[in-house]
Parts: sequence; C-alpha cells; structure tokens
Amino acid sequence: MSTAHTDLVNEIRLYVSEIGGFSTPVDTPGLLYSRDGTPVLVGKKGALDLSCTIKGRSVWIDAKIGKDRLKGKQPQFVAAVERAGGIAFAAWSVDDVRNRL
Repeated sequence: MSTAHTDLVNEIRLYVSEIGGFSTPVDTPGLLYSRDGTPVLVGKKGALDLSCTIKGRSVWIDAKIGKDRLKGKQPQFVAAVERAGGIAFAAWSVDDVRNRL
C-alpha cells in the first residue's frame, strides 16, 4: 500500500468512528502455514479494504487513489455483499463515503 492509500484508509476509519461506526482493515488474502506446516488459506479474494458496521449494517469500503477502480474479484465481492443486504463500494475520499452513506 502506498502512503496515500494508507492515509485514505485511516481517514475513512476516523470518519466511520466519528459517525458511531466500527471498522477494521482487511488483510490481503494469502497462504499461511500452521505450526505443523499445514497450509491455511486466509482471507477472501476480492475483499475490500475495510469491513465496517454502521448502525447495525454491514458496510465494506475499498479506498482508491487516482484512476484506480474495483478490479479482479472485487466487483463480484461487492455484488455478493449487496445480495446479502450489506453496502459495498469504492471511495476516493471521505466525501465519497459520506455521500454514499
């Protein structure tokens, strides 16, 4: 993650906290190994940067910088969250988050 991306993620987390929500960053999926050497798949491909709960609702937000867009499995992840009744979107600023919520 670039510094600008990290800063945006932190600004969004602060905003979510200010409006009474809770957020946690989502790590990039990958392969880890247990103590006995067994591979363990962690995370979900396409998961967005932040998992939030705001007024009892599941909200997923992906921080984007510049011309970046949802890519790879992210559009499918967004669709799955929305089918389940949650909210999921990309944001290039805190104003994007404020306007979407």
